[in-house]
Amino acid sequence: MSCPALIDFEASCLPEYGQSFPIEVAIARIDGSSRAWLIRPSPAWRYWDWSDEAEALHGISRELLADKGQPPELVLDEMIAFTQDCDLYADADLDEYWLEVLCHAVKRPPPFPIRYLGEFIGRRGYTRPQVVSALEEAKRRAPKEHLAREDAKRLAIMVKYLLDQPPQGLSR
Repeated sequence: MSCPALIDFEASCLPEYGQSFPIEVAIARIDGSSRAWLIRPSPAWRYWDWSDEAEALHGISRELLADKGQPPELVLDEMIAFTQDCDLYADADLDEYWLEVLCHAVKRPPPFPIRYLGEFIGRRGYTRPQVVSALEEAKRRAPKEHLAREDAKRLAIMVKYLLDQPPQGLSR
């Protein structure tokens, strides 16, 4: 099984500190496959905000994006191809916002919904101790934070770990 898939974005800054735009996105499937893209800023974002604090967290500079970033249209097309018919989940609603910003820049509607990971976990009846255990295992296997590629992988590891266990929170 390759789905569901987990998505994570890094951004120029957090929205509460200004008008942010996506700079990196990663998608990881629970089968272990993953993709990550650096996003070259769209001309539409030219005057949007950039946070030195955010750059210090994720380590992605404007120069790196100008040199290695891919055009937003290409990133979106490759995201669609990689996800195929997977349901996508994120651990924060900001990821859906940054998908919308990316899509707006290329004048296309969002190609898929991003669902909240907590709903996925809750619907399946996993207990808090099971989720904590799964997250601890995922952090052990993917300890780096604030890199979209690592954050998405960690979430996929956590979900795979949970799916390999029987839920305990629902009575049968």
